[in-house]
Parts: sequence; C-alpha cells; structure tokens
Amino acid sequence: RLNINEPVEHDDPRPSYNFEFPVYEAVEEEDEEIPNEIRRLLDREGKAIQPHEEAMELINLGNDEEKK
Repeated sequence: RLNINEPVEHDDPRPSYNFEFPVYEAVEEEDEEIPNEIRRLLDREGKAIQPHEEAMELINLGNDEEKK
C-alpha cells in the first residue's frame, strides 16, 4: 500500500555522475573504410542539383481588345 506522506528514497532530481564507469566509450578505428555503396551515394549527393527544365509552349491569351 502506497502512503503519500512517506518520503520516497532516492528522489533526487539531480543526476548522479560516476566518472569511474563512463556510460559510453568510443573506440576510434583509423583503418575503417567506407563501404563502396555508401561512397557512391555520397559522391552522388555531392553533385550540384540542377532545376528540371522542360520545353515550354507559349500561348497568346490576347489582351482586353483582342480576346482569343
């Protein structure tokens, strides 16, 4: 049974730091090579993106005096 008047143990909102045991240790590998598929995608992404151009047909809508 939960009693709301009793204090809760370890209810400290501040994080506790333990530098003896890091959460994450990154392993750096200098000899790691990028797979060919990823290298190809990166090369493709590096190219400049050009706007799409298509042939345009001009249509004369006329003016107020000469309606088409």
